Amino acid sequence: MTFAHPQALWLLALLPVIWLFAHRGRHGLTPRRLVGAALLRSATVALLVVAIAQPRVPERSRAVSVVYALDISRSVAPEFLDRSLAWIRATNAHFKPAQARYLVFAERARLLASLEDVAAVAVSSTDRPGGAQTIAQDATDIEQALGAALPGFGPGEERRLVLISDGIQTHGDVWRMLPRLQSGRVRVYAVPAAVARARDAWVETIVVPTGVRAQDPFTLRVNVHALGPMAARVRLTSGSQRLGEESVTLHAGVNEVAFEATLPDAGLRPLTATVHAQGDRFEDNDTLVDSIQVGPRPRVLYVEGVPESAHHLADALRAHHLDVAIAGPEAFAARASSLGSFDAVILSDLYVQTIDAKSQAALEVFVRDQGGGLIFAAGESTYGEAGYAGSALERLLPVRFEGKRKRRELDLVLLIDRSHSMRGRKLEQAKTAALSTLDLLEARHRLAVVAFDARAHEVVPLVAVGNKRRAEDLIASMTARGQTNILPALVEAQRLLAGSTATTRHVILLSDGVTVQPPGPGSDAPNAAQIQALIQRGREEAMRRDGIAMPPPEAAVPVAHPGAIETLVANLARAGITVSTVAIGDKPDLALMGDIAALGRGRGYVARSDAEIPSLFVTETRRLLGASMVEESFRPTRRHRVAALAGLDFASGPPLRGLVVARAKTFAEVLLTGPGDRPLLVTTHFGLGKTVAFLSDVKNRWSSEWIGWDGYGRFWAQLVRATMPRPDAGNLTLRVTRTGGEAVVELRALDRGHGYRNGLAPAIRLVDPSGRATTLMLRQVAPGHYAAHRALEVGHAQPYRFELIEGGGLTRADVRDAGSRSLGYGWSDEYRALPPDTALLRSLSELTGGAYEPKAADIFALHGDGEPTPRPLWPYLIAGALGLFLLDILWRRAPWTVSPRRWRSAPMITGGDRDRSPHMRMDPGETFVPGATGHAVERTLGRRA
Repeated sequence: MTFAHPQALWLLALLPVIWLFAHRGRHGLTPRRLVGAALLRSATVALLVVAIAQPRVPERSRAVSVVYALDISRSVAPEFLDRSLAWIRATNAHFKPAQARYLVFAERARLLASLEDVAAVAVSSTDRPGGAQTIAQDATDIEQALGAALPGFGPGEERRLVLISDGIQTHGDVWRMLPRLQSGRVRVYAVPAAVARARDAWVETIVVPTGVRAQDPFTLRVNVHALGPMAARVRLTSGSQRLGEESVTLHAGVNEVAFEATLPDAGLRPLTATVHAQGDRFEDNDTLVDSIQVGPRPRVLYVEGVPESAHHLADALRAHHLDVAIAGPEAFAARASSLGSFDAVILSDLYVQTIDAKSQAALEVFVRDQGGGLIFAAGESTYGEAGYAGSALERLLPVRFEGKRKRRELDLVLLIDRSHSMRGRKLEQAKTAALSTLDLLEARHRLAVVAFDARAHEVVPLVAVGNKRRAEDLIASMTARGQTNILPALVEAQRLLAGSTATTRHVILLSDGVTVQPPGPGSDAPNAAQIQALIQRGREEAMRRDGIAMPPPEAAVPVAHPGAIETLVANLARAGITVSTVAIGDKPDLALMGDIAALGRGRGYVARSDAEIPSLFVTETRRLLGASMVEESFRPTRRHRVAALAGLDFASGPPLRGLVVARAKTFAEVLLTGPGDRPLLVTTHFGLGKTVAFLSDVKNRWSSEWIGWDGYGRFWAQLVRATMPRPDAGNLTLRVTRTGGEAVVELRALDRGHGYRNGLAPAIRLVDPSGRATTLMLRQVAPGHYAAHRALEVGHAQPYRFELIEGGGLTRADVRDAGSRSLGYGWSDEYRALPPDTALLRSLSELTGGAYEPKAADIFALHGDGEPTPRPLWPYLIAGALGLFLLDILWRRAPWTVSPRRWRSAPMITGGDRDRSPHMRMDPGETFVPGATGHAVERTLGRRA
């Protein structure tokens, strides 16, 4: 209980005064009557005093106040609105709520007092209504409607909000009103509205891929929503560039139309999708405007072990719009610290010794921390334990290189030219080549070294390698002198290998080929035609095998009169002894050296510099040993269908000629396989980036036929693009989405170590379709995450543009990396005939204690949640005081309050007293007693109570 005027209770202090007066006026009253009268008068005064203080007690109302919120937006069917009004009228007539109000809403809301006022509301079908009281039907703001309904409830009554709507909100956010509804004890009863349906089709969305680069082919998907089957044309443009047009047959629901597109320039590019459907009754929703952020062309660093062969892959990548920088091993070591400016690095046919520890560490940081792509293309320089097996670089790759392969039985003879032309650096490199070959051989292999000038000199006899120390000393002792004559050297090799039983008998000839050519032998030797046929067959086999011809086809000269050298090599080949050549010098005789390699069924090499001599010897020796390498013709087999291999038919394409043997790691993915189901193309993730191993080569050896294939460039371009990081995968990501009538701008900020960048104050420059620019501040909502909301206007042909502003902790590089975004808002969601959002309506009803799709009785059921209101008690107190006052009079005047003894002794009034009026004045102490025939007055003496 509370009191409006509690100070009035001080008047209760006057109660003793009543008793004082009662004591003084006690004459003629019995003690009992005196006490009763005093009590009654005290209680009367007390009730009057408390009534003056105006006491109140809280009491919950049991009356129901209802507000009917009626959605009159364009998306609601007009016939449903008519049925809803009839239902409201019948419901009110049956349940008779204490108060009923009516709210109509679309883009704005109006609260009305009667159903007649609802019928008189002015509406407009555009967003520019004719007057302040006109409601535009092209938008739905349920949040505003719920807020406008709150004043329509009666004070203290149980509140019921009947929401009749499809629940599709195009403006505002209904969930922002939920706390107010709950705190105001407003129960929402949602009635789903029937949507307006007609023959219509509209562009629902444009699905824009991420990571698109300039000149990079990509797929755009346009989603078209149709209300029924109809024929249509869908067009996609970017500014004045037409990206595609498709004629389709739409079915009811969402239809996806795909477009293959390429955009030439980097930056923010507009996209416009349009649908023209037969019988479409509404054209306002036929066009949707969006945008796509196009990154710069990919940059690739191509490191080739043989720079002369780099043009094959580099030209193919450039033809597919990739920027390629070529580097040799030395240049790569010098620029390893600046890999961050590239999207991908290709390592091709490199000796592991050419990649120093610093370069390997830089590659690891590039892939693991910066998200770069690494493609490792094998080749002859990639071999088992002597190559990448167990190396630091192998840890980045998705494969483990074979380190244990069964070596062949081998007898090898090295023929090294030591004439005057080999003086100095050439001979030293030749010695190094012989020593490197010696290092590759096992103890059971046999090696002979023959140095020749005009005659042949046995430097190391053909014996098992065993302890290599003596052979090393003998090789190091070679000196240059004399003229060149190849024939004695070949004769010596024939002699040394004549009694050999090894499975592989081979000769490696190192010379410039400028030699004395004696005439051929007698009639039992092959004739010129036979020699020519053998040479041609050897060249064709070499081309098929590894794509290397010596000499080049345009430099080859037919052998009209073969000499003793060709005849001897042909005889060696018939005996199972193969011969390979390494041509050196400024002007080597490539024709002769090529003929020797072709006739000897070996390989012909050309040392472009003296430094290449050891590597060529090592390459040939490893080939002979069969060290982790398979050289045979095969076509790749596809294991998985991925984007990197899209559109490539390997079964009908040309074959590869060899690959390096390796094993895929546990979590790697094998995309292509070679002979014996060996891995050919393997990929995996390493940290933030990806690494790929292609276990064949990229140039004119194992891939000699691939180079001229149409799929060669496409394969490598797609592989590079699938390996490199997406442009939006950086440390700063700007994202703009649309929620109803608002743009939601989000920024994710990370540092170089991919930790959160907190405490920033990002600002966005917002340019509206009219060109007016405003600034939008973002606030931090999570670690490294900043966001802001901005209301948008519909009906503009041009999109809104959002771009970061330098400052607030963001650098110019940050702004450049984040790029800009745009958001189109050409038409309202009211122009989409979507089904009611039953999830929203159901959740709103349940969270406020109401019901979804209620019966009328459910709406008016009492829950005891009316607001407590103060109930005044003073009328009851006044009535009680009045009753006590009357009782006090009765108590004082009633005859039964006179003592019986006094009644019997009272004198009778006779004679002249009979005419005495009962209203005559009586002395104090007299009691009026009505009689049958007269009146009697009892005179009593007052006594003290």
